[in-house]
Amino acid sequence: MKRKILNLLLILSVLFSFGVQSSTAITSAPEKASQTVSIDPNEIPDNEAEVIKKFRFKNKFQRSPEAQIRSFYKSFSKYSEHNEAEKLKALYSNSFLNNDGFDKDTIFKMMTDSVDAYKDIKNTLDIEKINVDGNYAVVDLHEFAIGSTSKINNNTGDYGLISSDMYYTDYLQKEGGKWKIISTNIKSEKVMLKYGEAKNMAVEIIAPKLVPAGSEYNVDVNLSSPDGVVLIGSIVNDQILYPQVQKKDVFRAIKSDELCRVLKSNTEGNNEYATATIAITRVSVQPPKVTVGMTGMAFIMTRINIVNSKKEEKR
Repeated sequence: MKRKILNLLLILSVLFSFGVQSSTAITSAPEKASQTVSIDPNEIPDNEAEVIKKFRFKNKFQRSPEAQIRSFYKSFSKYSEHNEAEKLKALYSNSFLNNDGFDKDTIFKMMTDSVDAYKDIKNTLDIEKINVDGNYAVVDLHEFAIGSTSKINNNTGDYGLISSDMYYTDYLQKEGGKWKIISTNIKSEKVMLKYGEAKNMAVEIIAPKLVPAGSEYNVDVNLSSPDGVVLIGSIVNDQILYPQVQKKDVFRAIKSDELCRVLKSNTEGNNEYATATIAITRVSVQPPKVTVGMTGMAFIMTRINIVNSKKEEKR
């Protein structure tokens, strides 16, 4: 009962304050008090809070397709960085297929396999271009990621530093009123994994982005080696498959900070990676022993997309 009385007093006090202001305004202009005043309903302003609420509600469902897609990729980046696989999976169509021939289930199996191998992954996703045509959209993206391995390398005794630089195009379609990724075309991709002294060594791999099936192409690796070391390395090409099958190659000495090789693309129609492996070794002389120790390793990988020629398609 006391609470009801208190509330009533508060309401009365507010009404009283309005009443004082109104009476002051009326007494300051007594000559107008007897006049009849007509009020135009159109001049009464709408409730501001209600207008804002309605506008926000309406605007939420009338955002431009470009704004919807930018919001879509903000969620994509957030889920990727926090390894929220189920939420990320919901952004893909069940009919998804990328240019490596991997479906939705396969790419998420690959993600699950690799999530424990690396830690502290930070990625930056930039939208370069958005083209919308009704319920379809084409989005050009640039993604850069950096992180470290979760395990120590036995040869160098430290954690590895990994970086990935990728340019790709996503194809989106609206399903049930929501944007979904239906396909991804990875146009360019470079990955580096470095251990020990290799972390501070500049390395560049150069190879064509697109190669006809069954044709030869050059892969060049340029680097800036530390003083007083001996470098050995190899270059191989591996088809992009799941599970991955990697070739083994014989290491050879690297002279003049350059490693080159001519490779032949596969004829199975699979895209492939050209991978260079560099090992940094140092010689320690303590007579009568001469010890050679590995002080750094680098794995540099670049994507080669394979296209079939018209002649091969006719066969």
